[in-house]
Amino acid sequence: MTVPSPVPVRYYPATGAARAVPGELSLGAPGKLQLRLTDDGTVRELPAGALRSSERFASATRHVQLPDGAVIEVDDALGLSHLLAAAGQPERAVTRWQQSWRAVALATVLSALALGAAWQWVLPWAADRSAAWIPVTWTQALDRAVIAQLKATEGLQPSALSDAEQARLRARFHQVLAAAGQTTAVEIHFFRMGDTPNAFALPGGSMVFLDGLVKRAPDDDALIGVFAHEFGHVQHRHGLRTLLRTAAITAVATWYFGDFTSLANAAILTTQLRYSRGFESEADDTALAIMRAVHANPKSLAELFRRMRDGHADESPARDSQPVADKANAKRKSLSIPEFLNTHPDIERRIERFERAQ
Repeated sequence: MTVPSPVPVRYYPATGAARAVPGELSLGAPGKLQLRLTDDGTVRELPAGALRSSERFASATRHVQLPDGAVIEVDDALGLSHLLAAAGQPERAVTRWQQSWRAVALATVLSALALGAAWQWVLPWAADRSAAWIPVTWTQALDRAVIAQLKATEGLQPSALSDAEQARLRARFHQVLAAAGQTTAVEIHFFRMGDTPNAFALPGGSMVFLDGLVKRAPDDDALIGVFAHEFGHVQHRHGLRTLLRTAAITAVATWYFGDFTSLANAAILTTQLRYSRGFESEADDTALAIMRAVHANPKSLAELFRRMRDGHADESPARDSQPVADKANAKRKSLSIPEFLNTHPDIERRIERFERAQ
């Protein structure tokens, strides 16, 4: 075995002297290192196992604590490692790996794979399991708070539909649930937000229908399809699961990326969009199943999607709804958004699916 070369050191005695004494550290008797001080030629035998050295990090100066409290500084970090190894005190494997670009590259890849697996499967699984334990009373309270907030900040206005028409639609929707053998409780609200055609479900079972959607619907079957879709979100607790997944992913992203960088925000956004597409597809499955159970025509829902895609008002004369001021928005074409950046599955695919459904 090649004997490692001595390394120059600076020696600070345990007395606390501020001035360092130059010296040299070399291999001594088996299991020992030899410290020779340049000023007076003093030689000390140091048991290698009793030394406490700082970890090697690139070319940074290392510090070695002696048993009597004295300290030596060593600029030749790698040379000190060779001496300690020859004296029976090799570096820990993790330290050697840190100095190897291959090991660092492998660790980086494995860490990325582990993080990806947690992102893809572990966090969603944990969030979905947690959702089952959240009391319905909590989510219903959340619904009330969300609706109040939307009314205050998002411009939700009282619906222009007559009380009779609202009552008729509510009764029709509840009849659909009964006929389909569904028992999950829902609460249906009607609001207006300009001419925006939309409907959404909240975690506690509240469903919001906007007048713009009711106005565009060609018939009740289309509205039944929308209701069944939103019911799918409620039945599968998509809202609560999304909320819990977002909270879990936000916590992990904050821990991993530190402060909220653009990269962390992009990771959260992309993940949640993907989750939402999966939930939307599942809700479409529920919509089709319920429409078949109550003999509603899926082609009516396909027509509603076409009208929403094209921005057509096409209000049915039978609809109890009054015009709103923002007509320009109703005629504007929707922007084409890549599917991987869209929360819903591609609308053309949805139209085709419901058009072909029996």
